[in-house]
Amino acid sequence: MSLLVPTDPAVLARAVADNLVVAADPGARRSGLYYCELAQPFTDAVVDTARRSPVEHVRELSEAVLTQPDRPAPYFALRQALTEIDGPGRDAVRPLLDAGWTAECRSRVGYHIGRNYDPGTAAVDMAELRELSARVAAAPARRGAGDPDVLVVIPFQDRHTGGKRLYNLTACLLALSDQSVPRDRYRVVVVESDAEPRWRESIEPLVDEYLFAPNPGVFAKSWTVNVGVVHASAGAQAICILDADILVERDFIERNMARFRRPGTAGHIPYRDMVCLDYAAAAAAIADRLRDGLAEPDRDRLRAFHLRRPPGACVWVRTSAFHNIGGMDERYQGWGGEDNDFAYRMDFASAFDTYDDPNLHMPHPPASELREDGELVNAHIPPLSWRPREPIGRLDLFASALA
Repeated sequence: MSLLVPTDPAVLARAVADNLVVAADPGARRSGLYYCELAQPFTDAVVDTARRSPVEHVRELSEAVLTQPDRPAPYFALRQALTEIDGPGRDAVRPLLDAGWTAECRSRVGYHIGRNYDPGTAAVDMAELRELSARVAAAPARRGAGDPDVLVVIPFQDRHTGGKRLYNLTACLLALSDQSVPRDRYRVVVVESDAEPRWRESIEPLVDEYLFAPNPGVFAKSWTVNVGVVHASAGAQAICILDADILVERDFIERNMARFRRPGTAGHIPYRDMVCLDYAAAAAAIADRLRDGLAEPDRDRLRAFHLRRPPGACVWVRTSAFHNIGGMDERYQGWGGEDNDFAYRMDFASAFDTYDDPNLHMPHPPASELREDGELVNAHIPPLSWRPREPIGRLDLFASALA
């Protein structure tokens, strides 16, 4: 066996089970459409090999996983069977283990399911989140004051989901209000970009600053982030660009602030994998973190697809480094590519690190789109080519569209 292949049979068994779930569950594509398109030839090969396995109980368990991909029992039963199989049976499943490991090496979609995951977990409804929000809004000395160390910028739009993205943003902001670092050390700004300040009344009580960035067209994340940095930085030395769908743990701010004390640090991505929770797992995570006040959710209650090494969702940079590269590329419209470009330019221009923290992403209606040729909608923009000739973050950038 190659020295590049794990010798632990449990690792190979998990690779098979994980990739069967990725192949069978539509939730994988909702988590990362483009990544799943790239992975499909390899995950399909795992499915085909499993269905042709000469070992009957392996075929049956594999089919159970494919039929019920969101259930812990068949998943763990298959992993156990493939781990413990020995003798001639081990040779018989070798093609399946090889297919699973090949998929694991070629795919950017991983998987996690806890043994205590319950697909029927009821969501914490919006009414309860509003009640929790009211407590936060009423808390004395809640807001960051003076010159904070960190500015958290959250670009936001919820135009067509009936408030589903607002639900996630509310959970995100509540988690940000429950941090281990003193509240005056960080400042939270939400920049809502839309034709009108649609959700201002819901957002404003939970943030240090609400900004409205008028744009009736498709969501322009890069420009929206730039608006927040330019108009709300308030002397902050570091910026956290955070998606509205991230549920952070209690030491999120403190841990990431501390990393800037390392010599030669201009910024970092705090995670390797984006953990895309399904709705039941998000319900469990929100209940643990917000209703029960835990420092972080119980991982054994979660189920998620892991997007490997995506560049966005949460990025920390020094304010000086952000401006040195011209901020985010405002030519990007819609979803796709803007985070890659920003990370490339940060990495090219400065010392840009990556860590392996949890990064819990709450589910929402699909936003990613692919062109007819299978590429991202912004694939025509050359990476590393942003050279702004005008000030970034101009609030009147889309004024002509509003006329």
